[in-house]
Amino acid sequence: MQSALALLLVVATVGVRAVPFSLVDTPAKCTNPTKRVSWHDVSAEDKKAYISAEQCIMNAEAKLKKMPGAKTQWDELVGLHQILSLQIHSTGTFLPYHRYMLHAHEHLLNQCGYNKGLPYWDETRDAGNFSISPVFDSVLGFGGTGQGTSKCVEDGPFRNFTVNIGPGFTSQPRCVNRQITNALSSYCSASAVQKAISPTTYEEAWRAIYSGPHLMGHIALSMMNADSITSNGDPLFFMHHGFVDKMWADWQAKDPKRLTEISGLNAQDPKVGFLEFPGGIEEESKMWGHPTTEMKAVTPDPTTGDKGGNQTTLGHVMTSLGIIPDTTLENIMDTKGGYLCYEYV
Repeated sequence: MQSALALLLVVATVGVRAVPFSLVDTPAKCTNPTKRVSWHDVSAEDKKAYISAEQCIMNAEAKLKKMPGAKTQWDELVGLHQILSLQIHSTGTFLPYHRYMLHAHEHLLNQCGYNKGLPYWDETRDAGNFSISPVFDSVLGFGGTGQGTSKCVEDGPFRNFTVNIGPGFTSQPRCVNRQITNALSSYCSASAVQKAISPTTYEEAWRAIYSGPHLMGHIALSMMNADSITSNGDPLFFMHHGFVDKMWADWQAKDPKRLTEISGLNAQDPKVGFLEFPGGIEEESKMWGHPTTEMKAVTPDPTTGDKGGNQTTLGHVMTSLGIIPDTTLENIMDTKGGYLCYEYV
């Protein structure tokens, strides 16, 4: 009864919309999976192509007209994370939804001419000293740590870009910013990763990944002023979440049964909110506000596909609000299952 009440409170807080099942994508066959390689090992030519495609997304005019404040296709991607933030963090949908979001990002990159495997950042190779990573190269990387009081990134290919979504549930133009703390990056070490993927159940694993290298990586990078709602305004976010997705894929690879194992709430418990912050949703809203009326109007019903319950199931429907077609969680469980077709190397 208590968990059902929590779900109703979430729905009342963020608003709902019905996801049209007619838009749900179905899998094909995966016969030639693309290779997802760490940025360390990506060729200079492919790094240039990736960065160019990312800049293309950031300059392309918004198409969907659904995310409040969005002026570019990049803003729409950031706005998607903003609108769904209370459903895709500290819940059972955390890992599958971010895998789906990586897929949506890859789709936009493809439209901008990048057709290689989606790169990720193997943070274990730089743990304890993030700042020297090739990821932060000023020419073939994402630029370094931010400068000044605003922590704007002042070198690299994204130094002059404006993100129009955030902070929190607002829409205020701001720079791409981050602040690297090397000492905190030690929590993304190989031993930390192995600890995070050692649990035997999905419920334990997603929590260990979420509160371990995922969270500590975010803290060590402080992307977009460490804003949990719109941290994907920094292109580095997708490198970090490729690392997170690889952890889940490595956990799944230990047992074939894990390709169908899912659990957890499909929206935050209002009394808990984000696991990493105290006080629940209302207390946390003092940091980033509440979703606006416009946001609530396009916020999906978190129970869609879960037969009206508050537990995440394989039938759970995930939406990108039109960036790519909706799909069920079942379709993205296997990175080589057909709907997805990639592997980490």
